[in-house]
Order: sequence, then structure tokens, then C-alpha cells
Amino acid sequence: MATHLFALLFSCFMTTPFTIDFGTQKDGANWRVIVDGVMGGKSTGTATFTENSVLFTGSISLENNGGFSSYRMPFGTYNLSSFNTVEIRYRSTGGEFGIMLERSQRFYYPYHNALLPNTNGNWQTQSFELADFDEILLANKTGKKLSPEDLDKIIRIGFMKLDKREGPFTLEVDYLSFK
Repeated sequence: MATHLFALLFSCFMTTPFTIDFGTQKDGANWRVIVDGVMGGKSTGTATFTENSVLFTGSISLENNGGFSSYRMPFGTYNLSSFNTVEIRYRSTGGEFGIMLERSQRFYYPYHNALLPNTNGNWQTQSFELADFDEILLANKTGKKLSPEDLDKIIRIGFMKLDKREGPFTLEVDYLSFK
């Protein structure tokens, strides 16, 4: 009896990771690519699934005040308040990317971002503290970080190429796991 009570109490304090598995599970099939063309830019982007990942490729153009390409999940309710970190297995070329956590559907409202360094095509696994995600407003850091109160207000998760570096890029992601 005591063993069952301990197991029940222990399970109440354990948090199961929220994992988006682009490889095995092909999570992300309902995600979409959003580029600066919505505002007149000329950047491109496509997402295709491989056997073990999703491959997000394209090219950044700075013409017509452009400069971004992104791959994002549908709007929804994603309560991340029981998690402290996010882990990603990825490889990339063409510059830095960001993991985005959005709280509003309006582009001119702040979102939160953690930078994914260029891996020069080599697979890496990186972990980020959610409290270290920078608040971004219209492509500029505000100096604020993601607060614990904001973690239950996330409405979309995604990846963005927003380093204003012209040219081709690739971001290949195996999984993204909130722990």
C-alpha cells in the first residue's frame, strides 16, 4: 500500500516531456512555411520530410525589406508552464536560426526566441533554458526574457531564419523536446 501511495505521489510531481518528433512520428505535417512575401519580400522556404527528420530549406532575400523565412505549427494552446528546458537535435547551414515561442497572432506583438547556432551541416543536440529565451519585438531584442507566467500563454511554436543574412539555408530537425 505504501509503495502504491509513493508511486502516485511521485507521478504527480513528474512531468512527461512534450516532444515534437519530426523523424519517427512525422510530427509537423500540419505545420506551414511563412515567408516575408506576406509583406512584399522575396525570401523562399519549403519543408519536406526525410526518413528521420524535417528539412526546412530556402533562400533569404533582403529585397523589398524582406529577410525572413519560417516553419511554424498551427495556432493553438500550448501550456509549457511545467517545463524548464527545451532540447533540439538539428543541423544547419547558411547562418543562425531561432526557436520561436509566440503568444499572439499579431506580427507586431513580441515573441520569444532562442538562437540556434549554425552547425555547418553537422548534427548537434542543444538544450536551452526557457527562462533564457529573449523577447523579440519587430526583429529587435527588448531586453526582457520569457517569464514563467508567459509559458501557459504560448499559441505557436516554430523555427525562423531571421539573421538578415542573404542566401540559401537549410535547417534539418529530428526532434524538439520540452522537459
